[in-house]
Amino acid sequence: GILVISDSFYPGWKATIDNQKTEIYPANINSKAITVPQGTHEINLEYSPESFKAGAAITVLSHLILFFLLFNKSKFKVRQNFPA
Repeated sequence: GILVISDSFYPGWKATIDNQKTEIYPANINSKAITVPQGTHEINLEYSPESFKAGAAITVLSHLILFFLLFNKSKFKVRQNFPA
């Protein structure tokens, strides 16, 4: 059979049937569907987009740079008197 899920079809979704990876297909314009063999199965859906991982890495790197600049003030001094 075909299981149609009324959730947006968007990159980053992963599906497994009985711990075996399965393909996710677009359905009904804005939904997603997976084919399910006959019988009783455990179906898992997981949303893990690459854009979130990239954003998290950029955020961590930005915070490390910020903390480095804040706690190493002796190497980065601002001149008080500028020449006229």
